[in-house]
Amino acid sequence: MSPPDTDAVFAVLRAADPDVMDRDELAVLTGQLATHQAWCDALKVRVTRRTRRLAGEGRAEPPRDLLSRHGRASSKDAKAAAEREQVCAALPSFEDALASGTVSAGHVDAITNATRNLDDQLLAEFHACQTDLLADAERQGVDTFERGCRDLAKHLIARAAATSDADELDRQRKQSRVRRWVDKTTGMCHTHLELDPVRDRALWAAIDASRAKLRQHDGNRRTPWAQLEVDAVIAAIGGGYRADRVPEITVLIDHDTLIDGLHQRSICETDNGIPLPISTVRRLCCDAEILPVVLGGKGEALDVGRSARTATRAQRRALRTMHRTCAHPDCTVTFDACRIHHVTPWLQPTGDTDIANLLPLCDTHHHTVHEGGWQLTITPDRTATWTRPDGTHHHTGPTIDRVPGHPETRQPTSTQLGTMV
Repeated sequence: MSPPDTDAVFAVLRAADPDVMDRDELAVLTGQLATHQAWCDALKVRVTRRTRRLAGEGRAEPPRDLLSRHGRASSKDAKAAAEREQVCAALPSFEDALASGTVSAGHVDAITNATRNLDDQLLAEFHACQTDLLADAERQGVDTFERGCRDLAKHLIARAAATSDADELDRQRKQSRVRRWVDKTTGMCHTHLELDPVRDRALWAAIDASRAKLRQHDGNRRTPWAQLEVDAVIAAIGGGYRADRVPEITVLIDHDTLIDGLHQRSICETDNGIPLPISTVRRLCCDAEILPVVLGGKGEALDVGRSARTATRAQRRALRTMHRTCAHPDCTVTFDACRIHHVTPWLQPTGDTDIANLLPLCDTHHHTVHEGGWQLTITPDRTATWTRPDGTHHHTGPTIDRVPGHPETRQPTSTQLGTMV
């Protein structure tokens, strides 16, 4: 990959006047800024590497100290830059791509975050996917790429756990713990819970229920989300919730994984994306009632037409299996924090409360569509098109971010996903 013409890019940036630009000109300028920033970050990788060598010879301070003092970086940013160099050393194609501006430092940092807790063997398996990872990074935004890196790391961990005789869930339960401390500077109290996936999902099911009630009673007061979430945690605990009682846990697992074990595109996780050992899911299947959660499943009518305005509990289950987050392409707000939006408004004759007409949207993007003048449409395969208020096309792409099955399987079928209650 050839490096960008930094002199030409810098000349354009020096002459740029964002105050008089329209949206498309600002988009071009933003792209040029990103290219120049990526080149600077690649140069910083080389600075970090050289500083590390000099520090080993006693001729310089550690890279983090140099970047913090002379690069005017916070200790957190200096640490991230030092870790970025280690990823580039292991994955040299990413350093080349960073220098050419085809990926950003955020893409490299996503690898750091996803691999932080992998042992040497799993890390080597992750790095062996370098070619595919780079191809994904060059065509995906940072948030989407980071999610893919996390999914790959989860898959490697789950595959390794599947070959172990020990029950992974029992191990996670033994590692669960509670820590509590007071920040001496702010006086704020901290409580840190580290839980296994099953008890974590049970706890958050109670918190989600409390939050829904508080949101309903909040009316037009519009309590800030952060405060509402704190109140929901307190309400769930104060309501006498027992950690051993599971109100409802949704487990997503594709049929091939349940029957035959892990494969390249396995899904075996809670509805909020926390991986579960297959052995645990198989054991839960012995005692749980299995309900289909996709359109067309037996036992529950997911399409209620004009009989209801709000999405049913069954429909929310179905939507949750397809969407981890808000359906906007650039949003990472979790499903639990979203509202269920009618793409065709309910007041219109065709605005049925059917799965095909429903999408999860966070408060910001829900407001964008309703009051902001943006247009949103969706096709039967759940491909959404976003159009700006001035009529300009903004984005078209799939909204489903969780596709199970073997590599050749690109869309979920009506028998591949299930919920466990």
